[in-house]
Amino acid sequence: MPASLTPINGVPCTYPDCPASFATVRQMHRHKKEAEEHDYCSLCDKDFESYDDLALHKAFTPEKHNKACRVCGEEFKSRSGLQRHIELSHKVKQKLPCIGCGETFPASAMLIEHLEFGYCKVISEHQFTGHVVHKKLISNLLSDGGYKDRFMQKLSQFDAALDEEEEGGIGLENPLEEEEDEAQKIAFKALQPEEPEETPVPPTVLWPTLPRDRNTSGSTITSSLSGKTLGGSETETAAGSQTKAWGGRSAKQLFPSAKPTQPPAKEFTIEAADHQTVQQHGINIMSTRIWDPLSRDWNPEPFYNALIQKYFCPFPCEQTFNEVSEMKDHILTSHRVNRAKCPYCLKYFDSITALMCHCQSRGSRCLVNKATDFNIFLDKLTGGFLSVKEKVRPDHIADKTVEIRDAATGQMVKYAPSEAPQAITYLEYSSSTPPDWKEPEKVAAQISGGGVSGTFNYRNKLSRW
Repeated sequence: MPASLTPINGVPCTYPDCPASFATVRQMHRHKKEAEEHDYCSLCDKDFESYDDLALHKAFTPEKHNKACRVCGEEFKSRSGLQRHIELSHKVKQKLPCIGCGETFPASAMLIEHLEFGYCKVISEHQFTGHVVHKKLISNLLSDGGYKDRFMQKLSQFDAALDEEEEGGIGLENPLEEEEDEAQKIAFKALQPEEPEETPVPPTVLWPTLPRDRNTSGSTITSSLSGKTLGGSETETAAGSQTKAWGGRSAKQLFPSAKPTQPPAKEFTIEAADHQTVQQHGINIMSTRIWDPLSRDWNPEPFYNALIQKYFCPFPCEQTFNEVSEMKDHILTSHRVNRAKCPYCLKYFDSITALMCHCQSRGSRCLVNKATDFNIFLDKLTGGFLSVKEKVRPDHIADKTVEIRDAATGQMVKYAPSEAPQAITYLEYSSSTPPDWKEPEKVAAQISGGGVSGTFNYRNKLSRW
């Protein structure tokens, strides 16, 4: 049996396995607080066998430990210091999949970098920029600056020049330039009077008579009683079949004035439904990028003014162009994303990825990620590829509910750290699909870096250099 160690000083450590002793109680408390092998609460003067027990003690004692870290147990003087410590030292792991290629990323800035700089094999950097500019265009349309009215005026000028009537009318784009001699060469036949068609004489009775009610050779009592038994029931014929009620005549003969049956409708397709919606209600600018020259929806015709025979820029710059190529070059050079600006600290960044890193760091002095409309700003910044929501940390949700004494009233109340006002939250990012998203065409082959301009047809499939 090993000999027990006698403490040299008069105040031994309260942990049984610790042989240390001190001259005063204050020195002993300092020892337990600073020693890594001791799980000691200095505010409550309690010893715990493990760190988990100490963490639970701090979690369920909000009157003394409302600014203690739930992960490492470190105490802070302010709530903002605790929040900053947790967000920098104990980040929650996240998985953000790319909706194009399916690759996952642990941080939102890495996903945006993957899309912005063309690392995705499905979504090119030009397509990503197009989605971002489209979000900016939609936000301008939904604002109260009068931009929507001007945008609709540009579209209405093109709609007014269209002539969708099947008969009559003269198109503005096709004036009559033919000579009168060409019209006189056409031989027109003289109009003949219309002769009325022979209408069938309506029958005198409502329904055609049945064969058994017709008198072919005189009606007798015997013929009327034939086929009946004493019980009044009809007997079957010799062949076991009955005579047809309408005498074998077709429906056209029986009902000459009935309208013909309509042919079945065509098979439903999404393309036909979209075309019908456009014809009835106009272009859905929310889900269509008709202004983007690098999109499959590119259509400059709605911005053409037939009176001045020029194309209007769909953006607020109000420039006009004689050719479609001039309008295309103008949009790609003047209305693309060059720099990104933080709306809170007003700093400029050279890329969307740099601004995303600035927003993702909740420990920075800028409080843009703590704004109530941060989700709206993030959706506009990333073109609809990212969304965010503030949630309670997952290591706080599993806490049980206990009863503690309220310091203000002195009564026992139920308390759960995940439901408390001082519960630690984090920003949960998730991948989202833009409203103008179109399923990309499958690439049959890709050689070298890729790009929109280097596309070619390989075995009837889209390919890129």
